[in-house]
Amino acid sequence: MKKFFAFALVALAAACAAFASDPVEGYWTSYDEKTNEVTAVWNFYVNSSGAMEAVIVYSPQCDDTAIAEPCKNLKNVKNFPVPGDISKMKILRETPWIFGLKKTAQGVWDGGNIIDCGEGKIYNCKVTYTPADGGKFKKDTLVMRGSIGPLGRNQFWLRPDSALLEKIKQ
Repeated sequence: MKKFFAFALVALAAACAAFASDPVEGYWTSYDEKTNEVTAVWNFYVNSSGAMEAVIVYSPQCDDTAIAEPCKNLKNVKNFPVPGDISKMKILRETPWIFGLKKTAQGVWDGGNIIDCGEGKIYNCKVTYTPADGGKFKKDTLVMRGSIGPLGRNQFWLRPDSALLEKIKQ
């Protein structure tokens, strides 16, 4: 009987861990690499298929009516989760500009894409959560890697502060 309860307890713990949210989920802020100004706040979530996606919920460069006109050259984007003409989609809140990420480990999602809706370009995408370590990473950080083939670059995104979260909720 004790073995049964021990097994049930281990199974329950494993089930809870499987359904626990991933540290990538939630809001992350992207920054201009030259000016360090906020470019956008993203909301990462797991869709009904189990893939990670992210929508832009705030950008100081656009309002709620802005559409992704520069994306008119992007036709038939493989695995894009929203049907229709990308160049006519709203930039904020509705369109998953990061999509198709698959979980490879806790806090690591790979194999997806990111669309630069301001430039109309698509890149391969990988995101990796790195907890604050007091050294290189003073705060929890999302390492967002965009690439074309072997060439790419990393951006380092942070959680938004409380003032920025208030702007999002307005």
